[in-house]
Amino acid sequence: MLAGSREPRAPDDALLRHCRRLVRRQALKAAGVSALPVAGVDLFVNAQLLAGTIERISLAHGLSREQIEKLPPALRTRVDDLALEMGSYLIGRLVTQAALLAALRALGLRLSAQQAAKFAPVAGQVASAALSGWMFKRLCDRHIEQCRRVREVLPQLPAPVIDVVA
Repeated sequence: MLAGSREPRAPDDALLRHCRRLVRRQALKAAGVSALPVAGVDLFVNAQLLAGTIERISLAHGLSREQIEKLPPALRTRVDDLALEMGSYLIGRLVTQAALLAALRALGLRLSAQQAAKFAPVAGQVASAALSGWMFKRLCDRHIEQCRRVREVLPQLPAPVIDVVA
C-alpha cells in the first residue's frame, strides 16, 4: 500500500469509516429536522432516524438482535454480558423509544434544553438544531465504540457486514 493511499488498513478501519460516515449524514438530517419551528415533530422524526441508525450500526458490527440470536448460546450470553458490563442499552436489543431514552440518560443528556430552544426566534432554532445534531452524533459514536469493544473482546464473532447503502 502506498503512503497517502486511501485504502483501508484493515476491515475494522473500513467498518469504522462506514459507520462514522453514516452517523454524520444522519446527524445532519436530525439537525435539519430540529431546525423546523414545529415543536415535537422533530422528536418523532429524530427518534425514527436514531433507531434506524443504531440498528444499522449494530447490523454492520454483527451485533443486531437477529444476528445475536443466531450465535451459539455461550457466545450469545457472553455478548449480552459484555454489553451490560459496558452499560449498553442498545447492543443486541430491539431499539425502542424507552431504550433510546435510557441511552440518552446514560450520557447525561436532556431533551428539554433542545426543545426549549425552539421557542426562541431564529437563534433558538439554530441552537436546537446544533444540540440535536450533537446529541445524535454523540449517542451514535458511543454505540460505535461499544460495538467495536465487543468485537475486540470477542474476535470469534462473525465478520462484520458493511452495507453499501449509507
